[in-house]
Amino acid sequence: MHTSPSFTASVTGNAGALDLNVGFFPSVPWVPYYGDRATWPLNLVRCESSGVRGLIERGQLDVTPMAIPDWFELEGRWKRLANWGISFRGLAGSVVFFSNEPMSQLDGADIDVCYETTTSVRVLQAIMKKKYGLRIGRWSRNLDVDDKSTPRLLIQDQAVEERKRGRFRYEYDLGREWFGWIGTPIVSAVWAYRADLDPSAVAVLEGLLKASMVRYRMDPLAAIGARHAEHGLPASIEEIKLLHQNFEYALGDEAELGIERMRELLEARIEGFEARQETALPL
Repeated sequence: MHTSPSFTASVTGNAGALDLNVGFFPSVPWVPYYGDRATWPLNLVRCESSGVRGLIERGQLDVTPMAIPDWFELEGRWKRLANWGISFRGLAGSVVFFSNEPMSQLDGADIDVCYETTTSVRVLQAIMKKKYGLRIGRWSRNLDVDDKSTPRLLIQDQAVEERKRGRFRYEYDLGREWFGWIGTPIVSAVWAYRADLDPSAVAVLEGLLKASMVRYRMDPLAAIGARHAEHGLPASIEEIKLLHQNFEYALGDEAELGIERMRELLEARIEGFEARQETALPL
């Protein structure tokens, strides 16, 4: 399998690596999964949730975290890797809708969203349309960081950074909004692999992820500190540890129920969203 760097991905690997391309999500919530990645005998493909589908269609990923909406469409061709993923029951802390007006007063409003989102934009759409009965104006991924007026959905590192700025009067944590409405967790993504992948390769990856999670749970401050020293993080090591406590990584029965509720409520397509994505973000 051939890979090449692109707008959405870069590839790293080491000599003697398996012929296996694995998605690497660099943002804060995913730190626990990748603590041992420097020793992994495979190719890491740096990507974001919104870029995974394109990489899959071009044959550039074998195993990867995958947004739940993508999983719903690809589950015939891809299988879940054990019960690994990310879910949050109530407070997420890194999936936030920012506005200077109450959400209930945003009928027909334009909304900015960050590039990385795949699951959360569909969650926000469901909340606004089905919980609050609102119409949505225009979605835009041309996010202006200096704009202090347009409502915006931010996730992961960008959400953490905007919360620290404190520029918007209202901050809606989508995990809390969803749980208060539906009563089940949000599962933002699951680990998955190509259905035709060699079972021995799947076993290797499952073992690597398990080892990273064990290491993280033994000393989360050390794991977060190592990532901070390598790339920097949008908050302190202690703050990131607290944020991680909002997440479930080994998905249990409640998360599985959450997946089914999301299957029922999330729309596969968002009107007026995909077309702008294609023109604004060439691969």
